[in-house]
Amino acid sequence: MGQGSRGVEHLPGAGRPSARWVQPPPTSCSLALSADVAVVRRARRLVEDLCRATHVDEDTCQTAVLLVSETVTNAVVHARGDASLSVTTDAGVVRVEVGDADSRRPRAGEADPQSLDGRGLQIVRLLARRWGVRATDPGKVVWFEVGTPLGA
Repeated sequence: MGQGSRGVEHLPGAGRPSARWVQPPPTSCSLALSADVAVVRRARRLVEDLCRATHVDEDTCQTAVLLVSETVTNAVVHARGDASLSVTTDAGVVRVEVGDADSRRPRAGEADPQSLDGRGLQIVRLLARRWGVRATDPGKVVWFEVGTPLGA
């Protein structure tokens, strides 16, 4: 950026800016995730910040944050390695992709009622408008979308 302050670029003029252009907030972001459950908090915060910056409604934002918590935790705990998070907002829809190097596809099983875990994918299936898994080299990406497209 030119001489401007954070997010503002001054257009060239005769010694002082004659006009200002304010950059729109980013509509996507990504984060490398170490194999440590402590990164789940950072992932949730990243999604929340992006949703707020792009004016995603609060219900959609909180649903995205919950599902990020579930999918990032699954990637870190079950893949046992580094992972990645990619988040995009577009016209009221939040799309999240969580990648890891484990090629095993996640399975939504029947959770033991006494167990504290095992419900992550069931929650994703219940709350996401769309979701899926795609193979990558190496590993996989678990993705989901939440929200209602504007004008729908």
